[in-house]
Amino acid sequence: MPYNYHYDLATSQRKVILKLIFKWKGSIWKAIYQDLLIWCFCYGIISVIYRYALDRSQQDTFERFMQFCNRRLDYIPINFMLGFFVTTVINRWMTQFANLGMIDNIALFTSMYLNGNDERGRILRRSIVRFCVMSQTMVFRDIHIGVRKRFPTLETMVAAGIMTSADLKKYNEVESRYAKYWLGFNWSFNLLNEARREGRIESAYTQNAIAEVRYTFYWGLEIRTFRSGLSLIWTYDWVPLPLMYPQLVFLAVHCYYLVCLVSRQFVINSDAKMTTEIDLGVPFMTIIEFIFYMGWLKVAMDLLNPFGEDEDDFDCNFLIDRNLTVAMGIVDDTHDDGPLLEKDMFWNDTVSPLYSKAAAQRNVNFYFGSATNADSQIPDDVRQITMVPHPFNEKLDQMYGKRTNRPPVESVVELKRDQRFSSGNNRKQTVEGRISNKIGAMFQKRHSKSLTFSPEGFNTKARASTDIEKLPTFMTNQKPCYSNPDCIVEVDEEEQPKTSEETKQEPPRKRVNISNKRESVISMGRSRSFNHFGEHVDYHDYYDFDKE
Repeated sequence: MPYNYHYDLATSQRKVILKLIFKWKGSIWKAIYQDLLIWCFCYGIISVIYRYALDRSQQDTFERFMQFCNRRLDYIPINFMLGFFVTTVINRWMTQFANLGMIDNIALFTSMYLNGNDERGRILRRSIVRFCVMSQTMVFRDIHIGVRKRFPTLETMVAAGIMTSADLKKYNEVESRYAKYWLGFNWSFNLLNEARREGRIESAYTQNAIAEVRYTFYWGLEIRTFRSGLSLIWTYDWVPLPLMYPQLVFLAVHCYYLVCLVSRQFVINSDAKMTTEIDLGVPFMTIIEFIFYMGWLKVAMDLLNPFGEDEDDFDCNFLIDRNLTVAMGIVDDTHDDGPLLEKDMFWNDTVSPLYSKAAAQRNVNFYFGSATNADSQIPDDVRQITMVPHPFNEKLDQMYGKRTNRPPVESVVELKRDQRFSSGNNRKQTVEGRISNKIGAMFQKRHSKSLTFSPEGFNTKARASTDIEKLPTFMTNQKPCYSNPDCIVEVDEEEQPKTSEETKQEPPRKRVNISNKRESVISMGRSRSFNHFGEHVDYHDYYDFDKE
């Protein structure tokens, strides 16, 4: 399998990129260093002969030949040929990788729909998934070198546990001049029919034959998809790219750099017709070009047949072992064996999952959609929006003589101003003002737009916000967050300033005991979450807290 560098790219820092460039395993350096050393060695020999073994007249002849080759080097369309070839090869590689086949869906459907904890039921479920893995292994035996070396004969598959002696005997009894990859899937479908006749497969509409067909269709669809993917992989091995295509590309790249051995030499005579600006001796730019183009070619060579024994080829032996192990675990070990159902920690409470202390230091950036930024373009002095019928629709109604019961009146909608978009809109809409608004919007906090606060129905209030602030000082003295002075709390959007009439109708404060904490025990240790009912900063305006 290819070297997995995803962990090395967990961040996009410059030092991480430099570290990745100089990796050796599975790298471009490991792929081309031999070709590069051979080319440099040949270049050095020709350079030494040109500089020290030839007389002046011979050097002039060599320089004219250098000029001839250099001017006609573009005759080889290496960019077009190599780029189109690599694109074709990568598309084939991606298609083959996408169809290698994971048996999880088949095993899950089998475990869910084929009932029975007795020995017969277990044999049916295990045999269905094992027959699918058996067919997959037989396909890989014929196209993958590593799998063929592991299973040189069918008897070795029996020894490995993928087939049984009865399976092998029945397999040999089936006469066919072609490969019998389909036999395992045929056995799986036969077992599905047997399970249906035995009543082990039930549907929600037992009296409806159409529903029963539809019920089993989706299950069979998973096996069909699995088989179709293996069939596609086999056809890619059966009909490769025409040999002329890779031959042409490989020949073009190697001929190009064979000509470069002469055309990229540095001219030492100042009176020559073709002179170089400086005699470096080492063709640095040609070496860089060699690394790019030859590395590009090596990528295509590795991807052309991913079922080989190179480091970057598919590890199909791992896939076979994984599919068989996972399938057996799904259909047998965990069939009808789930955990005890109990109330979760958010029962009759709002959902607020916990974070580790390190992860809680990063903000959770909720996304509301890019069109929400259009609210900031509404001027602050706009308080109402008038809704009117579209003139074009009115014309169409009149044209076709359609009657409408809707009176042609205007509808006025009161605009509820969202504070998170109000900043900066009262500025003069000049060029400087618009630029300043754009810069201010980039660094503006965006509170949750969907949150509203009401004292009534307090326990059902959704707790979610994009901003995280620290607990106030008077609260940290009480240590509500298990002695953590940097307790993280969630803050809702700010409310509109209240008028004098609303202030008079403010509901009375309620007393809340903040000592009631909610705790959560996880496998890696003990973690606790603070009680939002008593510790959320937005509740201080409505509640008095017991600080004892």
